[in-house]
Amino acid sequence: MLIDFTAQSDNTTVAQTPGFSKNPGGAPANVAVAVARLGQSSAFVGCVGSDPFGDFLRESIAGYGVDVNYVFTIPHEFTSLAFVARHGGDPDYFFLRNPGADVLLSPALVRQIRLDAQTILHFGSNSLAEVPIREAITTLVARARDEESIVSFDVNLRRAFWNATDSEVLAHCREMAVEADVLKVNREELFWLSGCDDVDQALHRLTDVTRAVIVCTLGGDGAAICLQTPVGDESTAPTVRRVEGFASVNVDATGAGDACIGAILARLLELGVNRAGLSTLTELDWAHLVRFGCAAAAITVTRIGAMNAMPTFVEVEAVLAGTAPADVQRV
Repeated sequence: MLIDFTAQSDNTTVAQTPGFSKNPGGAPANVAVAVARLGQSSAFVGCVGSDPFGDFLRESIAGYGVDVNYVFTIPHEFTSLAFVARHGGDPDYFFLRNPGADVLLSPALVRQIRLDAQTILHFGSNSLAEVPIREAITTLVARARDEESIVSFDVNLRRAFWNATDSEVLAHCREMAVEADVLKVNREELFWLSGCDDVDQALHRLTDVTRAVIVCTLGGDGAAICLQTPVGDESTAPTVRRVEGFASVNVDATGAGDACIGAILARLLELGVNRAGLSTLTELDWAHLVRFGCAAAAITVTRIGAMNAMPTFVEVEAVLAGTAPADVQRV
């Protein structure tokens, strides 16, 4: 969780913009807010600095209904900052952290966190870029597997966070993909993770790495889902299904992927699907889940910011029903 300083000018870069506005951000925190905005219980686990920015972040996500009991303040450390500009609707990032309080989440701090079969543990690859936070994530994932919690991994790669070779980054991401029950990627991350530049072929190739349900977001083209047979059942090949997206006015793409995966996780919670229940969901069930996520993302990109752009359940349902405002329409 960090501060997004968002450019006040449209269609500019971080270097060129004359000014910024302060917004709460950070992909896993955005997902926690997305889940809460959609009416489900969520808690954020992470660290902030002992500074005004840390106080602002804690108050902000609490205001969206996120449980902040596991937000830890690290004395004498600063909250990480991200400067974000919108260039052609896509975000341009510059990160300021050395090391940043967020990377100081340790295994000792996460010992008290409760996980069970009704829990979904969600994280992204940026939490693997430094220690001790990588060790904390590894600890939580191992516990989640023991407790039969759903493990959700969004690659959400930001190379600027990593001081490592590409092969090392790839190894860390593939290691966590093995542990995931739900794996979310965008098109570029899918190609990078699989080593293939065709969506369908890349999804099939990625099934050699993970048994997860793979959700690949494709921007305005919607998403692709790859479903696999349960472990030990090799009778059928993995199934790839495309899910249509929504035509929307792209003002700011920041947080769109977070809105999508957050909406999918919120629906799993609403339906009471636990890890054992994932294998009972049909291809059509997953298509409905991902369609819901695409609708949430389509709303998010029409608004500036990330957390504040996350939609409510009523707003997503309006898009699905075709009764949303003109800036988001069904395809």
